[in-house]
Amino acid sequence: MNWLGLDGLQLLDPWFLLFAPAAVLAALWRARTPTAALPTAAAALFAGVRPSWRVRLRRLPLALSTLAACCLAVALARPVQRDVLPLREQGIDIVLAVDASSSMNIADMDATRKTRRMDAARERAREFAAARRRDRVGAIAFARYAELRCPLTLDEQALDAFLGVLDTVPEGSELDGTAVGTAVAKAVQVLQKSDAKSKVVVLLTDGENTVHDIEPATAAKLAKDAGLRVHTIGLGNGTPTPFGFQPLDFRELRQIAETTGGRFFQPRSAADLAEVYAQIDELETVELADPRFRTVDCFEWPLAFGLTTLLLALLLDALLLRRAP
Repeated sequence: MNWLGLDGLQLLDPWFLLFAPAAVLAALWRARTPTAALPTAAAALFAGVRPSWRVRLRRLPLALSTLAACCLAVALARPVQRDVLPLREQGIDIVLAVDASSSMNIADMDATRKTRRMDAARERAREFAAARRRDRVGAIAFARYAELRCPLTLDEQALDAFLGVLDTVPEGSELDGTAVGTAVAKAVQVLQKSDAKSKVVVLLTDGENTVHDIEPATAAKLAKDAGLRVHTIGLGNGTPTPFGFQPLDFRELRQIAETTGGRFFQPRSAADLAEVYAQIDELETVELADPRFRTVDCFEWPLAFGLTTLLLALLLDALLLRRAP
């Protein structure tokens, strides 16, 4: 099938356009061919007579017929408009689960020891959420308990407002703790009613699980059964001691990621955390379908104009501009 661009349109059968120059040539030949003469008196008798409007318009039917032939040739060439249909893109539902325990107050996210873990986690989460324009994103904050701070939403401003006020719980309070398993289970509860093609949890914590209401391994099994993929982030340089930072044991986070098909990351600075979110952003992408097109026929206008012009030429020739052969 041949295509020929024409002012935003395309012609499916462009070879029919060859009829147009053929019609023009035939009209020129007809116009140059002398008509048959009639016996009459000397032509000098009509020297002062002005031509009538019928004489002046005697070639109009031929011109209209030629124009009609050209229009019909365009209609036969079948002009179409090829419109791109909008992609029906199904986004990803993502839940950000951020540790809000008191240990997130430790400032070890840069060389100056001025950036708290919570500050780095909050700002990087806001940047990540703002970049997921086609996805619904929700937020969970967890310490001793897991709390849904923002349900799944496409409202970037509302989500940013919830993340912007995210902070730690008071140290030593009844709210303090690190309920990793409970946070994953809460994310499963939030996402289990989702009909998105892909459902993802990004869990960030700086410590090991200290609340045993729901064990991390059990929560990972729940997430896997629900079709969730959990990426885990073990944040920080460890637990501060008089002798430096004691490394944290992130085996539970590794197990959660491995069980659910996610990945485990261990950033040690705010810059590293930004890179982690950039990697997750690349991992969680939606494959776009090939562009689809809708072909709309546009031959009606040249066809209607051609037929109308041809009818007008026939009427003029038969009723108003009749001449002797």
